Amino acid sequence: MNELLYVLAAESELPMPMEYVGWSALALSLLVTIAWIAYFYR
Repeated sequence: MNELLYVLAAESELPMPMEYVGWSALALSLLVTIAWIAYFYR
């Protein structure tokens, strides 16, 4: 159990947590999709 707490503590000290990476990737993919649809249907 101590190893799990150590991993969680190490993960929280990362400069950019994986949660932010996931949300930014989702937002970027949505923007790309919207731009592609706007280009395709113009």
